[in-house]
Order: sequence, then C-alpha cells, then structure tokens
Amino acid sequence: MSDAFDLAGVRRRKIAKLVEERGSVGVKDLSEQFGVSDVTIRRDLKELGQLGVVTRTHGGVMINSAIMGDLPNEERKIVAHAEKTRIGKAAIDMLSGTEVVYLDAGTTALSVAENAYLKPDCHYVTTCLGVANLLMEQDIKHFFLIGGAYRDTNDSFSGTLAVAALRSLSFDVSFLCCSAIDIGRRSIAVNDDVYSLVQTEAIASSRRNIVVAHTDKMSTNGFVHTASFDQLDCIITDSSLNEENRAQLKYANIEVVLA
Repeated sequence: MSDAFDLAGVRRRKIAKLVEERGSVGVKDLSEQFGVSDVTIRRDLKELGQLGVVTRTHGGVMINSAIMGDLPNEERKIVAHAEKTRIGKAAIDMLSGTEVVYLDAGTTALSVAENAYLKPDCHYVTTCLGVANLLMEQDIKHFFLIGGAYRDTNDSFSGTLAVAALRSLSFDVSFLCCSAIDIGRRSIAVNDDVYSLVQTEAIASSRRNIVVAHTDKMSTNGFVHTASFDQLDCIITDSSLNEENRAQLKYANIEVVLA
C-alpha cells in the first residue's frame, strides 16, 4: 500500500509539472503518457484540484487561474494555441471592414491582431505592445497604441494615462480578453486589478463588446469583475463548449460564436 501511495505521489508531481509547462492537458493524454486508466488520472486530478494546484475542466485540467495570472505573457501564448488561432480568425470575420476596433491586452487578442490584414481599412486601437507590433508588421495604416505605465504580465500599458485616453475615444467594437467567464455571477473577470480599470473604460466606450476566450475560461476564477453579461454582446469561443454552458449563455441573451 505504501509503495502504491508513493508511486501515486510521484505521478501527481509529474502531472503538476506537465500542466505548469503546457498550461492545460487532457485526461486521455495523461492516461496514455503514464500508462494508467482514465479513472486513475481523474483521481489524481481531483487530488491536485483539492490542493489548489490545478483547475479541472471538461475532459482535462488546466493550471490554476491564480497561478495563470502570474505566468509570463510568452508562456501564456502556448495555452490553447490552436483554439485561440481559430477564435482570432472568427473575430476578424465579424467585422465589415470599416470599424473602429479596440483590441484588448491578452494572448487571444494577439490571435485577433494576427488576422488584421484581412480587414486593413479598420482603425485599430490597443494598449498592448505585442498587438501594436503585429499591426505594424502587417502594414496596417490606421492603428493607435495607447501609452501609460507598462505592465509586463500582459505586455500592455495601464494607469491613469491609459484610462484618460480611453475615456476620450469611442469604438464600434471591442474584442475583450479575460481570466474567467463566470457564468454563475453572469460576468467576466481579470486577475490584474490595475488593468481591470483599463478594460472597464474600454467597455464603457464601445458600442459592441465581444469576448474572445477559449472554453477553459468558463471553469476558472478571476480576481476583479469588469463587466456583467448585460454589457456584453457576444462570446467567441472554441467548439468544445459544452451544452450546459451554451444553454446558460443563451438564457443570458449572449450570442455565442463557436470557432
């Protein structure tokens, strides 16, 4: 019994390290990698979840949202990369091509920005340095980078200067990133209390607010709530959205686009 317990402990430490490296991982992948049953892996994930190391998702597990908020921006880019790529393309496809568009700070916003060349006549505004660099690389003629106090966690500018600049602008549409979509509280949230002020101002300045986020964000928690569902028009997410969450979002009168 003691040997079995020790082996389980070693396996769980390896799983925790794997999740930290990848950001998220599925039950099937873990089962095959460690040569144990799905039931055993789910037991391991339950234990790690109770310890607060990971957050369980439908069909897998992801790094705890509190830890995720502290990950460097470069590391967060690899989490759900394929899903973010599809979401970014779907977001750009929603534009007619002449809008004033706010692109939030976040790795999914980077995926949106990568497709800006498809709608080159839009005017793009962002506080994110990485987004601005992508727009410049695509030779987008009309884009504006709002400055302020630089925060390396999400590679963006915030503070009173950024908030004041946003307050003077008006957007046709804002593509918003978040740390969590809290269906129970019918709101979205971010982990950075300083940047939350920037996002709140962008939402207030936009005629249409669209959240771009992969489905794992619906099973995590965020620190600061920035918008209620009443302030949102649409959520673009990946096709693994489960039927229960889809029904809850429909009941909240939010358009859902699956990518």
